[in-house]
Amino acid sequence: MSRMTTRTITLRLSAEAYESVRRHAEADHISMNAWIEGVLDGEDMRRRCAAHGAWIRANPAVAQAALAFGEANQQALAATGHPTLTDTTP
Repeated sequence: MSRMTTRTITLRLSAEAYESVRRHAEADHISMNAWIEGVLDGEDMRRRCAAHGAWIRANPAVAQAALAFGEANQQALAATGHPTLTDTTP
């Protein structure tokens, strides 16, 4: 079982940046800490997606295998009468 470690970091913001974060947090009706966590989570996801995209571009065979697997799944769903991603009926 892994143990989760909590880290505390301190961000030092200029007065202008602090006021900007405060305004955004107030507009979203959340705490400044929660707002900053959301921004950091978004940035983390952006970086992970960019790294994944670079890895996929560097490994085109993996991308082709994933596409083929997805297509086979869609065909299997259609064959059993289940909706597929291309099915436009409600």
